[in-house]
Amino acid sequence: MQADLSPSFDTWTSIFLLVSSFGFFLSFVLGLNKNNRVHNLPIILLILGFSFILLQYVFFWTGYKIKYPYLYFFDSTWYLTFGPLLYSYITKFYRKSFKIGWYHFLPAFLSLFLNAFYFFKSKGFQNINDYNGDVLSYFFWSIRSPWLPALSLIIYLIIIKDLISFYKDKPESQYEVMRKKWTHLLIALFFIFTLSYISYYTLVKFSFFNVGWDYAISFSMSLSIYILGYTVYKEPSIFNGELLSNLFFKSTNHTELTETTKEEFYQKLLSYIKNDKPYLDNNLRLVHLADKVGYSSHVLSKLINEKAKKNFNQFINEYRLEEAKKLLLEDSSTSIKTIYFDVGFNNKATFNTAFKNKYNCTPSEYKRKNLIGQDK
Repeated sequence: MQADLSPSFDTWTSIFLLVSSFGFFLSFVLGLNKNNRVHNLPIILLILGFSFILLQYVFFWTGYKIKYPYLYFFDSTWYLTFGPLLYSYITKFYRKSFKIGWYHFLPAFLSLFLNAFYFFKSKGFQNINDYNGDVLSYFFWSIRSPWLPALSLIIYLIIIKDLISFYKDKPESQYEVMRKKWTHLLIALFFIFTLSYISYYTLVKFSFFNVGWDYAISFSMSLSIYILGYTVYKEPSIFNGELLSNLFFKSTNHTELTETTKEEFYQKLLSYIKNDKPYLDNNLRLVHLADKVGYSSHVLSKLINEKAKKNFNQFINEYRLEEAKKLLLEDSSTSIKTIYFDVGFNNKATFNTAFKNKYNCTPSEYKRKNLIGQDK
């Protein structure tokens, strides 16, 4: 990558500094979600790692890395974690109890150790070439080769693709159809990232390569990673049919339902919800409910929108709130936390907001008023 010997920022490097900052912000936002924080942790780390790498690129382009060689964030180590992190995230959609083995991160740990060792030994990589005769230096320079992360990225793309293919012959429910489309989208974005990474180390060998190419490739890598992070952030909405419906749900315009059929289907849906109470499941998604009632996700989403005049979350939360109100009236000794979780909500803030919007008071106020009424 071309670097100016006089450290300075220009328009493009300033833009990429902001892009890097956006990555830190996105990883922070993903981490704020208490319900999905553990599940999203691999993607949080992936985005955080790439943001550090992009920041290092900015230091390189501006020349600050030459002036301050200790401004170094172990990019080879981060790159070696990206494949295992994505694999860990996607696999949980197929096996919820899956825990990735430590050996997947062994190359990254080795890279981190060698980088940290020479970072301190060379006082921030200031005189790193003085140690080229060391026994460890061969491994240090080998593991810093850009082609080792490239190989890792390709291997994990193949592993993830094979994982998805392993399930393709099994009967597909609405959830499984959605899951396949979802994971294929993530793989496509990661493939663009991998291709961009490899293209840099291929094209840099040609005379026509300049900093403009470098910026374009880095932009492509940034876009693919941050779109991947955003879609993970919106994953609940996607699985509830509230985002990118045309991409994830098959159109059924050629089999438009009559008003009579819609009403029949809707009554069947209401009957199922009343009798089986699927809304008590904290992880309920539109695709899960579609499988239960035997409709396609597209039909169910459209049915709820047209008949209930609500989106899926609003529709389900109405039932959860009614159930919560009953529990507050029936058992005054049960804690609010127990109640909101038992009726299907995953956090207190969402429950309190929804409850107050519907009943014009918080659950605690409603409970207190009920106790006063009983005393009288």
